[in-house]
Amino acid sequence: MERILRGIMRYRNTTREQMVKEFQRVRDNPEPKAVFFTCMDSRMIPTRFTETHVGDMFVVRNAGNLIPHAHHFQDEYFSCEPAALELGCVVNDIRHIIVCGHSDCKAMNLLYQLKDPEFASQQNRRLSPLRSWLCTHANTSLEKFETWKKNGMKDPLHFSSETPMKNFVAYIDPEDKFAVEDKLSQVNTLEQLSNVASYGFLKRRLESHDLHIHALWFDIYTGDIYFFSRGSKRFVAVDESSVDKLSEEIRRFYS
Repeated sequence: MERILRGIMRYRNTTREQMVKEFQRVRDNPEPKAVFFTCMDSRMIPTRFTETHVGDMFVVRNAGNLIPHAHHFQDEYFSCEPAALELGCVVNDIRHIIVCGHSDCKAMNLLYQLKDPEFASQQNRRLSPLRSWLCTHANTSLEKFETWKKNGMKDPLHFSSETPMKNFVAYIDPEDKFAVEDKLSQVNTLEQLSNVASYGFLKRRLESHDLHIHALWFDIYTGDIYFFSRGSKRFVAVDESSVDKLSEEIRRFYS
């Protein structure tokens, strides 16, 4: 805690003045452009690796960057995550939702272990809020991943997105660069897109293409950020060779 207090003092003496100017600039007319869901992992600093500033994004963080499916709730608004969707996309008219997973995700590492029925038993879930959270809200990701793994991890996976009829195909780590838990993390990130679309209060905007859902994935060891390209059907590293093509895809698919 002392380190945090010292950090606050450094902030007061360095960046505070500039931040106050940014707060004043957006105070009466903030125009955030995205609702950004990501993991609570301390290594994930989304405003830094996206170079965004005050007023640019709503950021929602939890263990495993999960958005619970609407069928888990009798009342769709009974959760932080859908409440954030409503605040961002309905109240503030934001047009882009981003779900960002990452490598070496401790929640996804634990989810991979939960494929063991005994480890995932109801008794063990009652001892661990984290296991219960993952078993309840990430089980569809694990089931999809396990089926894919049993079939050799080569075939494409199918995900639903903005509407039940709008599906997309994904090849997960076709170059086999990542650990098995990281592959699960990528599957889980894409699975959240259909969970986002399950909320009725977003349906009209999704169907009219006034609201768009995207997936990013961050490799914490290389610093590379991957955008899921529906055209390429895989996560593509955002770099000098790909950024123009990805920007064109976004304009074509999401304009």
